[in-house]
Amino acid sequence: MNSYYGISIYYALLLLWASPFAAAKDKINLQWAICDKNPQDVLWKLGMGAPDPYKENPIAYYDTKPPTYISDGLMFRTKTSKGQNISTVKVRFQKETSDVPEWADCVWDRYGEKATFTCEKRCPLRPHTSTIWCKQQIEFVEHYEKVNWTELAEFGPYQNAKWKLHIQGYKAKFDDVAAGPLHLMEIEAKVPRSKEKKAYQSFTHYLKRHRIILCDPQEGKTRRLFRALGYMSDKDEL
Repeated sequence: MNSYYGISIYYALLLLWASPFAAAKDKINLQWAICDKNPQDVLWKLGMGAPDPYKENPIAYYDTKPPTYISDGLMFRTKTSKGQNISTVKVRFQKETSDVPEWADCVWDRYGEKATFTCEKRCPLRPHTSTIWCKQQIEFVEHYEKVNWTELAEFGPYQNAKWKLHIQGYKAKFDDVAAGPLHLMEIEAKVPRSKEKKAYQSFTHYLKRHRIILCDPQEGKTRRLFRALGYMSDKDEL
């Protein structure tokens, strides 16, 4: 093989492998867990009245009963996205890592003062089959931890409604997972990492000024669901 082409292929593969983290380094998802009574109260406090969500689709969470994988940073879901039924698996890391395949989508997430590096693989749900998780998802998760896939139990499905917001000059989304009488609500804004500190402080001040009740602890919807169901205590930390 010509040495020039050999070097070119090497760097092309290197770029493919690096693609999840290159994009992740540029943006961060700032998220606020909301503990108001229901989404109508939140929308009213934000001065939006009572608009209908721009979309509403079912979502289901999976783990063992009682949940065990969530504490290891592994998350499993099914939902409808852009009209397609999909399954998704997520692996959460405490710091950035390059030990992920090039086809995984990675992003920085921040709840409260804590930011984590999360990588995800989505697959379409195949009709007329009981198989939820695709081969790539299984290989991806089991690169980090062995999973008993047959023991994963479904929590849901629940309806997940979303609204678009504009806060402090940023586009944001407000969503609510209605798990019976429980409303798992959060506001999310994707911002450049260079503006993370300023944007987080600005958003937090805005939400508090509008009397939005911020959850304590600040954490994702999956953990809040399992906590509300009595499976987790305040001592359970990711």
